Amino acid sequence: MSLRLRIILTLALLMAASFSGIIWLIINDVRPRYLEAVEESTVETAEILAAMLSEQITEGRLPVETIGATMEAVKERRFTARIYTIVKRAVSLRVYVTDAQGVLLYDSTGIARPGEDFSQWRDVYLTLRGEYGARSTRTVPDDPSSQVIFVAAPILKNGRTVGVVSVGKPTNSISFLIAIAQKRFLFSLLLIAFAAIALSVGLSFWITRPLQRLAGYARAVRRGEKTPLPALGASEMGDLGAALEEMQAKLEGKNYIEDYVRALTHELKSPLTGIKGAGEILRDHVTGENGVKFLNNIDAEADRLHSLVDRMLQLSRLENVRAVNKTKFRADAFFQALADSFQTQLAAKGIRLELDVPGSLVLEGDELLLRQAVGNLVSNAVDFSPPGSVITVTAATSGEAVAITVRDRGCGMPEFAFAKAFDKFFSLSRPDTGKKSTGLGLPFVAEVLSLHGGDIRLANPEHGEPGLEATITLPL
Repeated sequence: MSLRLRIILTLALLMAASFSGIIWLIINDVRPRYLEAVEESTVETAEILAAMLSEQITEGRLPVETIGATMEAVKERRFTARIYTIVKRAVSLRVYVTDAQGVLLYDSTGIARPGEDFSQWRDVYLTLRGEYGARSTRTVPDDPSSQVIFVAAPILKNGRTVGVVSVGKPTNSISFLIAIAQKRFLFSLLLIAFAAIALSVGLSFWITRPLQRLAGYARAVRRGEKTPLPALGASEMGDLGAALEEMQAKLEGKNYIEDYVRALTHELKSPLTGIKGAGEILRDHVTGENGVKFLNNIDAEADRLHSLVDRMLQLSRLENVRAVNKTKFRADAFFQALADSFQTQLAAKGIRLELDVPGSLVLEGDELLLRQAVGNLVSNAVDFSPPGSVITVTAATSGEAVAITVRDRGCGMPEFAFAKAFDKFFSLSRPDTGKKSTGLGLPFVAEVLSLHGGDIRLANPEHGEPGLEATITLPL
């Protein structure tokens, strides 16, 4: 999925979800607010009727005839009231009156007959107890639109409740208003959704356009074209483009140096071979101690330069590798073959190589590169070990990794050298000869381990024991 499509979908979904939640809350809150408004106006109507009846009480008798005549007259009235989207042509209020015992005296609808007991209806019951009385009742149980809200008010005479008047308001007109409001909210939601999609599309183009320009620039650089950095503005995208341009310049310089080193080392091989061959020819014609000494020096330095050229080529090739072909192989056979390859050097100094490798351990990686890397560590250990000492190679698993440690019993490493140990061409003098190596062995080891997702650590043994420990860690 492209970045542009992800941005569009993410923003559209976020905005739609947010506004849907808001609209849902509003829609579900509309009906209670409408009902509150209806009940509030019905309370006022009931209080007005109760006050009117209270003033018209004569000889303790409630004047229900008066309110009955009024309600009949109201039914006969013809009017047209346009209230926004509603056209009202009749009064829909229902009024009934009970005495102090809750017995019905009058019902404007004629559905209930005088003498019926209304004392258990919630509006009448609570009002007779001196509390606020109201109820909501459906005239048709399965029809929500038949709901009627009743609010009662006490009819008082000399501070005593002598009856109850209850006013009922049908909610069918309110349901119509609620339906209209909900449709409007849903329509608003659709408009918001379309606006969110349009905004997401525009925003995605605004964000991804610099990225597309940057990707085109990177592809042009990969093809070797000399192309200028596109205009990306002064934002973070511009900073990224500038950083890529600087990196490209650095890589061009690095590639130039690497190509130059490879060409130089290849050119050096031929004269070194010639010098070596000339030395061998001269050896048959030179006599005397000094002549032989000079020829030995020529051979030694030619061998050193040849080793340096080989290691530079090897390291240069390795630095351009991005991944290695990994295989699984037995660790015990791997280390035994490595030990066998060092028998001549070990025998020359009387050094013993001890292996401590579990027979069940299996390693995974490029076997040839790992053998060269561990071989470099063993070679360094041989160079710095005193004659007759022991070099130990141990391998042990720890969680999801294996630790391989090569330890010698030599002079160890001075503290200042730890920070430079993996710098190219840095080397310490060998105790036996006083000469230095090429200084490319440890950088090669570090590069091999980096390709395998591992690392290397150098440390002098604890408690002042002689020697150096080189520990490499490889993932299992």
